[in-house]
Amino acid sequence: MTRAKRPRLIARTEFRRRWRTMKGNPMQLLALAFAAVMLLPFSLGGVFGAYLAGGFVAGNEAEPLIEWTRMVFVYGWIFVVGFGGYRAYAVALRPDNLDGLLTTVSHRDVIAGLVLTEFVLWSAFFLTVGSAATVAFAVGAGSLLTIPALLLTLCLLLATGIPAGFLLALGVRNAGVRSRLLSRLRTLFLLLFGIGYFALIFTNAFASVLEPIYRVLAPTPIDWFGDLAAIGLGIGASPLRAIGAVGFTALFAVASVVSLFRLAEWLWYADGVHVTHEAERSADQSSWFAGLSRIFSQPVVGVIAVDWKRARRSPLSLSFALYPLIVLAGPVVTAVQTGEIGTSLPLWVLISGTWVAGSLFALNVVGQEGAALPITLLSDAPERSLVVGHVVSGALLIAPMTVTTTVVTGILSPLSIAVVVSLGVSALVLSAVSGAIATGIGVGFPRFEAVSVSRSTKAIVPSVFAFVIYSVVVLVVALPTVIAHSGIAGHALASFVGVDQFVIGLIGMVTSAVLAGLAGAVSMYVARNRVSEYRLE
Repeated sequence: MTRAKRPRLIARTEFRRRWRTMKGNPMQLLALAFAAVMLLPFSLGGVFGAYLAGGFVAGNEAEPLIEWTRMVFVYGWIFVVGFGGYRAYAVALRPDNLDGLLTTVSHRDVIAGLVLTEFVLWSAFFLTVGSAATVAFAVGAGSLLTIPALLLTLCLLLATGIPAGFLLALGVRNAGVRSRLLSRLRTLFLLLFGIGYFALIFTNAFASVLEPIYRVLAPTPIDWFGDLAAIGLGIGASPLRAIGAVGFTALFAVASVVSLFRLAEWLWYADGVHVTHEAERSADQSSWFAGLSRIFSQPVVGVIAVDWKRARRSPLSLSFALYPLIVLAGPVVTAVQTGEIGTSLPLWVLISGTWVAGSLFALNVVGQEGAALPITLLSDAPERSLVVGHVVSGALLIAPMTVTTTVVTGILSPLSIAVVVSLGVSALVLSAVSGAIATGIGVGFPRFEAVSVSRSTKAIVPSVFAFVIYSVVVLVVALPTVIAHSGIAGHALASFVGVDQFVIGLIGMVTSAVLAGLAGAVSMYVARNRVSEYRLE
């Protein structure tokens, strides 16, 4: 096989592998079909919008049109680089059996094949929807010469944007494998990036982030793509800049090939740093665990210690517990946009904190033991240590944060101090007992096999059935507190009965506490019985 054919073979193999992986995951296929259905009307709308834009350009010869065109293509290049870099970091640069590939072909062939794979994937969208939009724009503008210019510009945009995204991803990953500090802070950076990304979505503040990047790129040859696209429209496009865009693409291709080869070599052949977890034994014997030993038995403290170690070593394995925080996005965005905290935000904080506290460690008591399950079941009274340990570990971590955040947001809201106090007590009781509620449900619907929580991380997480049932039970238990402390429903009930809302809140708090206590006691009883009677076949 000639060397020129190796990247194409690697690209075809990568396509087959991704398709087999997708076929083996029905949920991923369903999500892909759903995304395609959702994108169809937007694609049709984009084509129609391109036709209208062409008509607008044909009817106007104002000076700003060429500036707008340049700006559109600069932002388009930023989009390709950003999402292409993300895909390169999360997917493309982590092919299966990378070590085996590097023993049979060179790193140059591997990186070339991966870049070719992404280029074909992007082209499948750009050359279908992009071609239709190009034709529609040209028809609307009344200039058929625009079609080859626009198609050429789209191709050059991909030819520079995708390698630039790979260079960005390779630079980040090379820094990560060579810096011990960055390796330790990798999870924190990913968490902050995720929070920032969703914050941008919900606050619609993309302009504040993209505008500085645009100002940096506007004086560069990236701005020349707009002139190439508008060369046949008669709106003041510069032919020299259009030719310069083609020349820049050729030079960038040569420079990116050399840089990609060198960065890929540094990454894949690097002897990366290794982060070791030091002083584990001393941490177990710290004053914190010594204090817990005075309250709980040593096996229970051991389960708590193991849960916290797992959370520290592999935070991504607990990412499922963050899903309930999505319900906080709307109220938080509203509070940020209005500058005021309403009466509903403390209630959402209470529900989310209660939800997370129970699901964090106690929703898969048996399954998350993994290979250590036989040894655990052979220990003395495993049902007590497992059930109580997982409940306490989640409560000690989340309950203080839930109570503090609920009380602070309640004080900043229009709720009275008395109502805030009863709401804080409710947050303490519910977040402390939610783990007990989760234990019986998790034992009834366990999951023993590991699932992918990221491209390179697998973990044993609670089953979907357990998570759904637990969510319903938590919402039912918290409902009396939510209604009683609501600014609308609670106030209406207080007015109807003729008492202060604090009394209604107190009744709701007691009702939720009783429901949570009963549900938790029954669930823990079921969990302890199932664990004590559990047998490995």
